[in-house]
Amino acid sequence: MELHDIENKLNMLLAGSGRKIVFWYDDDAEYEEDIENLQLATGNKKWILTQNNWFETKLMLEVRDKESNYLIYAPFARPDDKENLLADTFYYSEHFYSDKMIQLCGDLGIPVDCQDEVKKYKKFWTAANTAKFQKLQIDGYTVASIDLGMLCVLAGIKTSNYEELMRKILLEGVEDNAILKRITNQKMDTIFWQMCEKQYGYKDSDPTLKKFMVTMLVTYTDTMAEGTLPKVWKTFLSGKQNDVIVFVKNLMNNEESKAFYDEMAEEIAAQMELKNKIAQIPMENIVVSDTFEEFDKAIICWIIEKIEDGMLDEKIAGMTIPEICESRRKNCYHFSVKYEDYYQMLQNAYLMLKEISIYTYQVKIADVIKEYTTKTYLIDTWYRKFYYYMDKIGLRENFEKIRDLVENNYTNRYLGDFAYKWNQSLTEDIYQTYGGSRQEEFYTRYVRPFMREGGRDGRVIVIISDAFRYECAKELQANLDLDEKCDAKISHMLSVLPSETTLGMASLLPHREIQVNESLDVVVDGMKCGNSMDDRRKILQATNPRSDCFDFDVIMNAKQADIRAMLQDKDVVYIYQNQIDDRGESKKSENEVFNACAEAIEQIQMLIRRLTGYVSATRFLITADHGFIYKRDKLQESDKISLDKSSVSFVNKRFLLSEQPIVNDAMVSRAMAYLSKMNNLYVTTPMGADIIKSQGGGQNYVHGGSSLQEMIVPVIKVVTYKGRQETSMVNVELSYSSNRITDIMVYLDFMQMEAVTDIVKPRKLMAFFMDTNGNKISYDVPIIANSTNTDPRHRLMREKFILKSGNYTRGQDYYLVLVDMEDETKEHHRYKFEIDIAGIL
Repeated sequence: MELHDIENKLNMLLAGSGRKIVFWYDDDAEYEEDIENLQLATGNKKWILTQNNWFETKLMLEVRDKESNYLIYAPFARPDDKENLLADTFYYSEHFYSDKMIQLCGDLGIPVDCQDEVKKYKKFWTAANTAKFQKLQIDGYTVASIDLGMLCVLAGIKTSNYEELMRKILLEGVEDNAILKRITNQKMDTIFWQMCEKQYGYKDSDPTLKKFMVTMLVTYTDTMAEGTLPKVWKTFLSGKQNDVIVFVKNLMNNEESKAFYDEMAEEIAAQMELKNKIAQIPMENIVVSDTFEEFDKAIICWIIEKIEDGMLDEKIAGMTIPEICESRRKNCYHFSVKYEDYYQMLQNAYLMLKEISIYTYQVKIADVIKEYTTKTYLIDTWYRKFYYYMDKIGLRENFEKIRDLVENNYTNRYLGDFAYKWNQSLTEDIYQTYGGSRQEEFYTRYVRPFMREGGRDGRVIVIISDAFRYECAKELQANLDLDEKCDAKISHMLSVLPSETTLGMASLLPHREIQVNESLDVVVDGMKCGNSMDDRRKILQATNPRSDCFDFDVIMNAKQADIRAMLQDKDVVYIYQNQIDDRGESKKSENEVFNACAEAIEQIQMLIRRLTGYVSATRFLITADHGFIYKRDKLQESDKISLDKSSVSFVNKRFLLSEQPIVNDAMVSRAMAYLSKMNNLYVTTPMGADIIKSQGGGQNYVHGGSSLQEMIVPVIKVVTYKGRQETSMVNVELSYSSNRITDIMVYLDFMQMEAVTDIVKPRKLMAFFMDTNGNKISYDVPIIANSTNTDPRHRLMREKFILKSGNYTRGQDYYLVLVDMEDETKEHHRYKFEIDIAGIL
């Protein structure tokens, strides 16, 4: 800087009202010889600071001459404040720097002992970079914090955080990385890798991002696997295990970095030949590890193998197969979402096979029905869910054997045997005199009393879902039970025979008698009752003029005003859904029937919410015309019953109509006089789950017969509530006996204090440890409190935490914090801990 420029700037600093003192530390004594020639404005004085006149200078400025303006020139660098007698004077004075870097340090407040580091990277300190550096708001400058700040600016992040820096760099890719190139151009790559070694223990003579990731993933895996990795991998291990785990977990969980992590994990697994070496890792270590997809694949293969071999009681690390499946679906495992359908499929296969293996058929009809409606129906649900999830995944080669096992056990050991014994018990006399709820009594037993519950103007909405079998209704009821605006109770009826649509729908209408002819034409109280909406409306309105019938899709797709117009002044409304039967009856789509079940359940829930909100409907009955049997395998000829049909007037795959009973060991005939004494026909159904050999149509989805799956018809009575309902969320509390941590890895138990109900909702939390400054010292652990189990033992959740490296001070407070998963500012609980760990810096 030219001398006259210096004079001008100094005079400007000394100008103005009030006393002015300007300090000029000339680090290299560049202007020591020129200081005598320096011309200051009149009234401004110069004072040369030496190593020996500190006290004299202070005495002069603060005692002897307290009025004059002074330039204090020091031909050396400003000493550290602790050794500087004039430090306090310096801070309330003006400062002048002849060196741009020193000027910069002064402007930024960077201390003397860090200025050499600033000077080392002069190329970095452009106006733009300096402004970004200032915005980092670094608290307390050190050489390390300045270096990290410069790297963060080059990476384009707005916080001074090495973990965030590394994550941002990695997301640029491990090859040809633009950020790393900028760092190298600034000659800061050595510093970057040194920080990497200090933070994560990665050291290499030729460091690369890809090799860094290998170290990180292998170290993470080794810690989770308790040191049981193949020996050849040990060379990649880092000594900073806890910081590595925190970093990898955060990389897995961060939405921006998940895809990158998956790509790297797949590439590294191939590079490390994991498929060939995974057998060297014990299964009890694999089941708690989530680094690579291969771990989930290995667990899935183990489960398949045990199920196929009939070893249903096998365990890993004390966990049963269902417990393993439930555990691996938790959010704490990285690939849980990707493999959720696999574990769901296997869990349902296990539950179905296990229940069939221990099932014992009851003797009495009442006991059979009670057991089916309380427990055994789950076999049908598990079978349905198995195929539902398998269809989502697709039939893989390694699923073929377990699929055959499920199919054979369901079809032969359960369905065929169960149906045969049921039909042996359900004699014609017992069926005729059955004292429980019967489908033909639906209107008088359910609809009419429900209308009266609501008073004179009470309106009942009846939703009839074609082929909505009992096990589907149980799932719907469970869903409705979790809705605070619904009160749902389920019961059942024994269906008419044959259990088919025309007769089933007619039996749900109000009537005195039902007649059926040999062509399955149905007449209700003298009125034709086919499968048309007009026929059903006419019969319904003959009993209750203030009633109507509608197609489900018409109501679902109508606007609010149209729905109000359609339902205005109606006491009873029948709404017909045909989701399941429509899909199952078609040969092209019968294998989609389980998807149709899931859609029907969801749509009924939606319609209930819609009608409650749109027209203040509050009373609903949900039922079906019949159930169904579905088997995935194509039927063999041996599964089809052949007989002489010359005396048969109507043939269906699951029933026959005739004027005389059919004599056949594989079939059972029952008189239809139970509907009306005028009915002289007999309905004949297979004893088992077989079909009657006939032309056309599908064969896997059938109904009309006399199995429990076809005959147990659900009735769900739902009362809904308008307006806002008071709800709360489950409370989650830490269950611990000590608040002292003595290891970097700690397991903590959390208790979901209440079961999830309609008015007590699930809660999603994130848990982590933090210090008194609010800095996280562990990775985030998701806690999903959504259990509906009333047994507290099943609501206990054990979670693992790993602390970052650090100098943890004994006696200082640390906190376990539980926050809302969607909004970390919403704190749920905070627990105080003491950390007493030696040697983890």
